[in-house]
Amino acid sequence: MSKAITIRVDETIKQRAEETLDEIGLNMTTYIVSSLKALVREQKVPFELTTKQQANANYIAKLDDSIAQAERGEVVMYTKAQMRAMEKTQ
Repeated sequence: MSKAITIRVDETIKQRAEETLDEIGLNMTTYIVSSLKALVREQKVPFELTTKQQANANYIAKLDDSIAQAERGEVVMYTKAQMRAMEKTQ
């Protein structure tokens, strides 16, 4: 048996989330149900939660790595999409 869940969310966030999900090919219900199933299956929130301070520390560490590579004469180039993907895995 299914139960309904009612939540309140900022209108702009809801709209942007729906647009993103539409691009992926999902609707809000499917996404929320999938996220809840992942929560139950993995026994943890299915994405990383960090403080702004930790996010900044991660950014600074990556920046330090990039500076060190440049100082060694190594050139590493990434597209914006690659950088965003790396952010999501940290």
